[in-house]
Order: sequence, then structure tokens, then C-alpha cells
Amino acid sequence: MSDGWPELFVGSAHAQEAAQKSEETKVTLRPGEGAEVKLDMKKTAKVNFAWTVGGGVVNFDMHADGAGQQSTSYEKGRAVPSQAGVLEAAFDGKHGWFWRNRGKADVTVTLKVNGDLSAMRRVM
Repeated sequence: MSDGWPELFVGSAHAQEAAQKSEETKVTLRPGEGAEVKLDMKKTAKVNFAWTVGGGVVNFDMHADGAGQQSTSYEKGRAVPSQAGVLEAAFDGKHGWFWRNRGKADVTVTLKVNGDLSAMRRVM
């Protein structure tokens, strides 16, 4: 190996480590109310996520929007108390979740993410 290889590997590992980011948010939904949280991600970026519902269950749509009319739906569910997994961005854009409370009492959704994202924000 040349002398440049070890530095290249160390530099790459450091760059990947620096891209990791952790975020958490809580959203309280009244009966019938919906909310949406999106992550700004680049194509093939990955985040580990977990969300839980305190006080009930929600309907959800995990989806993404990109440039122009680019969009995709990753997964949908009804009357779900929690979900966890890995979200891999299909394209550059905003990737995340829409939740709706169809119950008769307030619920609180807590979302935790960790991975390669530049920002997390509530958009609705």
C-alpha cells in the first residue's frame, strides 16, 4: 500500500462519523388532528428511527417529496402504537411521517432519529 491509503481511510471514517446527527421531537395531536415531520436527506442516506404514541394509536404515512413532482410512499398503517426501523432516502429531498389521531383523546407522538440527515422540522 502507498503511504496515502491509511490517511484516506481515516479521513473517510471521520467524515462519515461527522455526518451522524440525532434529533427528537414530540407532537401532541387532538382527536382528528394530523401532523407531519420531515427530515432533509440526500439520496441513499440512512437514519435509524423510532416513534411511539402516548395515550393511543395513530394512522401514519411514511413518505418523501423531492424536486419537482418527485415523491414516494414508503409505508402506511392504521391504528399503530409505534414503529421503528431504518429509513433510506430514495432521492434527495424531504423524507418523513404524517400522523393522524383518529381516536377520541389527545395523543403524543415522540419521534427519535439518528443518522445522516441535515435537518428535522415539523412542516404541518
